Amino acid sequence: MHYTVKELLTLEEFQDAEYIGTKQSLAKNIKGITVIDSPDISLWLKGGETILTSFFPVKDLSDEEMKDWMHKLADKKISALIVKLREEFKSIPEPVLAVCKERNIPIISLPTAVPFIDIIYKVTRKIFNQDVEKLEYFREIHLRFTELSIQNVSDEVIIQTLESLIGNPVTIYNELFKVIATTDSEVELFYESDKFQVEENIKNTIFPIYRRFVIYPKLQDRECEQIMIPITTVNQTKVMLVISAIHSGFSDFDFIAIENAATALSLNLAKKIAISEVEKKYKNEIIDDLLSGDIKDEADIAERADNIKFDLNSRSAVVVFTLKFNDKRVTSVSRERYYNILINNIDYYLKNAIVRERFNQVIVIWPVHSGQSNKKKEMNSIKRSLRYVINKFESAVSDARVYTGIGTIADTVHDLPKSHKEAQEVLDVNEMSYDYNPILSFEELGIYRLLYQFKHDNNKLKEFIPQSLQRLLDYNKSNREQLIETLEMYLQCQQNVSRSADRLYVHYKTVSYRLDKIKEITQMDYEDANEMLSVQVGLRILEIMRKE
Repeated sequence: MHYTVKELLTLEEFQDAEYIGTKQSLAKNIKGITVIDSPDISLWLKGGETILTSFFPVKDLSDEEMKDWMHKLADKKISALIVKLREEFKSIPEPVLAVCKERNIPIISLPTAVPFIDIIYKVTRKIFNQDVEKLEYFREIHLRFTELSIQNVSDEVIIQTLESLIGNPVTIYNELFKVIATTDSEVELFYESDKFQVEENIKNTIFPIYRRFVIYPKLQDRECEQIMIPITTVNQTKVMLVISAIHSGFSDFDFIAIENAATALSLNLAKKIAISEVEKKYKNEIIDDLLSGDIKDEADIAERADNIKFDLNSRSAVVVFTLKFNDKRVTSVSRERYYNILINNIDYYLKNAIVRERFNQVIVIWPVHSGQSNKKKEMNSIKRSLRYVINKFESAVSDARVYTGIGTIADTVHDLPKSHKEAQEVLDVNEMSYDYNPILSFEELGIYRLLYQFKHDNNKLKEFIPQSLQRLLDYNKSNREQLIETLEMYLQCQQNVSRSADRLYVHYKTVSYRLDKIKEITQMDYEDANEMLSVQVGLRILEIMRKE
């Protein structure tokens, strides 16, 4: 509830006053009242005050100086200018009239017989009573929401209480604007008609308040004002408290209720995170024991696994995810956000997934429910789901790539450590390869399974490089790398010159010339299948050594 210029004019002191201003100016909110006693009064104003003046302190100012003086008052958003003329001024100065008209400041001209002190007393008492009323309302609302927090009620109860106080529907969204809870499903979906603006009229609030206009398609495309309060807790987890003004606007009392509801939701969120962290730690310990094979007491592990809803008798494969960022300077906040998006996508396609986040990896114990004995089909089913997860992630994130490693399917819980080790090996090999392959299983590693064992021993790896390829590596000319690239592509294309030329974006004869040059340098026999296999292995070794 505001004390406005319109209400001010109902005082008996203004019976014979002259109002100079617009109809809209009557709605201006009066936040205080003061008398001008010096030209630099604007320095001491807080904003929203009504100013009383006889112009005596500024009687010596020129027209330009008086304009500048009025603009400074207007910058402080004064609500009205109450004027009582003395003998120094026969009428309101033209510079004052001009600025007040330009800045939409109402002027109230009083008869000289009306004392300023009577007006100051009545306005101050009115504002004081309003402040007392707000404080009493704040105390009542604060107690109400504090009791809800103590009772450990749900978010739904908090927003239902808020709706009953302000008369408008309330919705909670997560950071991706997915609905967590709402009091009216018709306002869940909306389209922006303008951008959020910071609410500047509400001072000293715990939470920032933003407002904008949106369109609600379920309400026949009706446009209404919307207020949003972002609520962030200790680990930067954020939810949005959104109120839709479909029934009425917002008063100061409404903002008191909104802020107290936001505080209660913040406490709820903090409690949920604390509980979640404890549950996560407990869950991670069980997963670590399962993946390491640290199962000393079968009965104990069975009980603990049951607590996280993992069936020890089920068949499953271990899948390890990691993200590679285009920008190596990515912040820890962005990194955490992207991994959360990835985990949410895994949960979306694999309900109640057994997920463990460790360092820069996400480890999933992926259940196999097919009941088939055909492991190839089961693995294809896992890959199909992984493709959905990755596609959904990449549709939301453009500056990071997903890499996965899939271990072999574990028939019993005792096979999980082996599946985990294999998945980790696949991921390591996948990261070493120059070709981006987001989904790779242990069975697909081929020769890499052997070479991976020596990835840290370059001397051992070099033993597998055939002499013919070594001659090309020793070729000390500027086009050496070009020749190696051509040889790699030639073997990748099953020794098809035309296809190699297409993929290298060069002419057919260029590839033929390069292959002849390679043959001249290395004495390779392209018709010898065993030698070509050795060269392919040697090129794979080069990949590993380059990555290392």
